[in-house]
Amino acid sequence: MIKDLEEYEHLTITNNFIFCKIMQYYPDLCKELVELILNRKIGSIVKNDSEHTIETSPDGKGVRLDVYFEDDLSCMYDIEMQVIDNKDLPRRSRFYQSIIDNRDLEKGYDYTQLRDSYVIFICPFNIFDEYGYHIYTFQARAKENTNIILEDGTSKIFVCAKGCSDDVPENMKLFLDYLSGELSDNNLVRKLDDAVKFARKSKEWRAEYMLTQQDKLIMQHEYEALLSEKDEALAEKNEALAEKDKAIAEKNAEIARLKALLDKKE
Repeated sequence: MIKDLEEYEHLTITNNFIFCKIMQYYPDLCKELVELILNRKIGSIVKNDSEHTIETSPDGKGVRLDVYFEDDLSCMYDIEMQVIDNKDLPRRSRFYQSIIDNRDLEKGYDYTQLRDSYVIFICPFNIFDEYGYHIYTFQARAKENTNIILEDGTSKIFVCAKGCSDDVPENMKLFLDYLSGELSDNNLVRKLDDAVKFARKSKEWRAEYMLTQQDKLIMQHEYEALLSEKDEALAEKNEALAEKDKAIAEKNAEIARLKALLDKKE
């Protein structure tokens, strides 16, 4: 428990729990961050959920969005703090955007009523090391002519702290430096850091974090137990197959022996 308390007091903005809490508790700060990333003003936030879960179907794969909100201009936003590079972000962004759209389009509605949506991943690493940009914005374009935009209302954006190109303004660079632990006098960075300090002092959030960690530990143990059961079942199956193969080999050997005896008699 003491170790967990010490750990909580050293969490940063890149921690998923801290990031989600701050973005929900400070909607104006969330709005300011998204405006920095998009490099334009957005509408006022009218709905803001952290760790918002969407189930695609009773037996389908659901997803828990880090920070989901809508603005008064009928746009939808999903912001994800992604610390570990699992090499799956391109397809994850595709899945996230698809289920947001599926939830938005109620049965009987026309496709033209789908709202614009933005899926944003904030990463302390770079998803494309060979290019080194700080921001990658993807929209559907024609392969034959990249000036032709599909205009399907979707945008996938990856914000990468480890970029090396001179492709973003100074205030964005200072925010990205903050992701790497470097504090500055930038207004947004200061407000984010103050929010992190508030989060660390919140007894309620700390207790919630502890419970979250316990739940994750239980889930991890259950997952490992399930894998162990599957491994044991697979080992038993392989052993049974080996025994069957052995029996077949022995039977074939006996058939060959009997055939050899018959050949000698002839």
